[in-house]
Amino acid sequence: MLEIFGVHGIPQVVHADWGTSRTSKTVAALLADLGVTGSHSRPRVSNDNPYSESLFKTLKCGPEFPARFGSLTQARQFMDSFAW
Repeated sequence: MLEIFGVHGIPQVVHADWGTSRTSKTVAALLADLGVTGSHSRPRVSNDNPYSESLFKTLKCGPEFPARFGSLTQARQFMDSFAW
């Protein structure tokens, strides 16, 4: 996580599911030390995450989705051009 923060800067908020890698004390402590707010779906609320997960799958399974973006700028351009 620190590597990606070094490349793109430290975000204000990091959103993730309730998986053990994201909710571990080590990661929680790192985010707290960096002043990053952790964001999660609400526990036992089944309709918080499916909409974003569905969008991610639609993006990743589309024929125009690249195997890899050359830069953050290219990724942002792709998202701006995505037909919503």
